[in-house]
Amino acid sequence: MKKLDRYMLRLLLEAFGFFVLIFTGVIWLTQAVRLIDTVIASGQSAATFLEFSALVLPQVFVIVFPLSGIGATLYTLNRLYMDSELTVMMASGFGPTALLRPIVMFGGLIGAAMAVVTMFLVPLAGTALADRTRSIRSDLANALIVERQFIHPISGLTLFITDTNRAGEMSGLFLNDQRDPEQTVTYSAEQALLLRDEEQARLVMIDGVALSSGRSGKQMNSVSFDQFVFDLTELVAADDTRIRRPSEYSVSALLNPTPEMLAEKYRLGDYLSEGHYKITMPLLSVIFPLIALATFLAGGYRRSGFGRRVVVAVAVSVVAQVILFTTKGSVQSKPGLWPGMYAAHVLGLIYVTALLLWLGRTRKRPVGVPA
Repeated sequence: MKKLDRYMLRLLLEAFGFFVLIFTGVIWLTQAVRLIDTVIASGQSAATFLEFSALVLPQVFVIVFPLSGIGATLYTLNRLYMDSELTVMMASGFGPTALLRPIVMFGGLIGAAMAVVTMFLVPLAGTALADRTRSIRSDLANALIVERQFIHPISGLTLFITDTNRAGEMSGLFLNDQRDPEQTVTYSAEQALLLRDEEQARLVMIDGVALSSGRSGKQMNSVSFDQFVFDLTELVAADDTRIRRPSEYSVSALLNPTPEMLAEKYRLGDYLSEGHYKITMPLLSVIFPLIALATFLAGGYRRSGFGRRVVVAVAVSVVAQVILFTTKGSVQSKPGLWPGMYAAHVLGLIYVTALLLWLGRTRKRPVGVPA
């Protein structure tokens, strides 16, 4: 590896690390809201939140690495130009091909990292996250016995508990049951106790009142009770078999789904589209830095800067990404269209090759010869 290649590769990797840090923080915040809701609703600790955050990171990296790759390339090239280093390189006889070598190596490193993430980390983390979420939701005590918070263990059921003790006894309980839209019932009790026996669960409320609006909705019924048993079996009636999502399978399994996989709710197109997506994303991550380089050098050097070319490079990358997502959706409904998922790569390579050939031709043209 030449000194120029090492120098540019070091600058690219430094910029890549910076962009990964920034983009990961921004995108992770969008996921954190959903994670916080899950953790709070189930009464889990901060350690569980950190565990969930770590399991979500591979999915975040699938978005972050390609963005960081093109961002790092554009930033590094602009920095080299602003410091006049790029001008010196070109004046010393280094053409686009010399600059292409470190960019290709940089893109290859990003592609390898993306392959590890999409083919190994995403399936493992996705399975672990789904199993962990399922186990938390099946932990009825942790899901229900949460002080001073309105929780929604299932749709249509709202629970609030003022105080609890280590024995599992609750006081100041409020329970609103809207599972039957025609008859809403609200319970309040001085004390309550959660009882569970294998696949059955009951909430025993003591010294309370039940308010019902009635089916007509025009009359309020009130019933006081010394003890009332509320059935919570629906919350613990869990399905022993969890259907794995396509993203949780390996590439080989996705491209050759078994009859058992096809017997589930997902179709052949779902598996094939996900399998080829795990292949196409690393390949597209390799092409993005090349698009940035070709676009950056295509217009020559200008004192006004490279703002327009940065916009063009980003736009071309976005179009390639949109083509990939569009073709992936088409494969889900028509599996035979899977070769179309590689159209974005072919178009990207044609775009890069055409610009680099044009750059080579203009560099060889004698002075004074019109284009």
